[in-house]
Amino acid sequence: MIKILAVDDEQGMCLIIKETFAPIGFTVFSANNAEDALKIVNREKPKLVFLDIRMHGKSGLDLLKEIKAIDRSIRVVMLTVIADEATRQKAAELGADDFVTKPFMSEHLEEVARKEIADLMKEVEVKKPKILVVDDEEGARLHLGSLIARHFNCEVERAANGQEALDKLKADKFDLAVLDIRMPGLSGIDVIKEAVKFTPVTKFLAVSAYDSNDVVDEALRAGAIDFVHKPMTVEGIERKVKDILKKIGKYSPNKY
Repeated sequence: MIKILAVDDEQGMCLIIKETFAPIGFTVFSANNAEDALKIVNREKPKLVFLDIRMHGKSGLDLLKEIKAIDRSIRVVMLTVIADEATRQKAAELGADDFVTKPFMSEHLEEVARKEIADLMKEVEVKKPKILVVDDEEGARLHLGSLIARHFNCEVERAANGQEALDKLKADKFDLAVLDIRMPGLSGIDVIKEAVKFTPVTKFLAVSAYDSNDVVDEALRAGAIDFVHKPMTVEGIERKVKDILKKIGKYSPNKY
């Protein structure tokens, strides 16, 4: 999961950045002075920093220099009401990656972050989460797999029945298995009960048309981390998968 740090002595500015990026899956830290910012940089290793140039105490330019000394790969976007070329040139010489002039719109902030993160992804090998979709209905299997691949930066494999799912889970390491409960032969619950014995790291999201709390409870007792009912909405399955990937630290939306 990509971490962002907002540094500004105005708490309201940090709040704007948090409200812009936290809802779309980023972990956002904030600091109102250079000392706290450096502690967070050293502890959390953020990939992107939004840094105000003009702050009380140590200036943003001084802090920029120290951040780049800690880790040159950290992307730093300077926030400023100062538009003079000399200040921009100085910041660029110290390693600033981009500039955003106050006041700004959240949409512009997202656009700048999208560019910086896209560049970062080219430089850093990102290990995508591996997701297994299991359903005996081919149409449902293909649709669900395509939906997940479209919304998340991940690898998707499919299995047409419980035994195939178990074979794949034994042969490879999956971060998440999204599987139908009602299947001929081995049911989804049978798969979960068996799989948790040899792949404790895999999370299981159970899917079923059953509208019974007993079925939900049985799936959760077997080892499922969550449950979603059919028919599934795009928003519903996206939210469930997103929550699980965030919990294991592997959430990355495909638009970034």
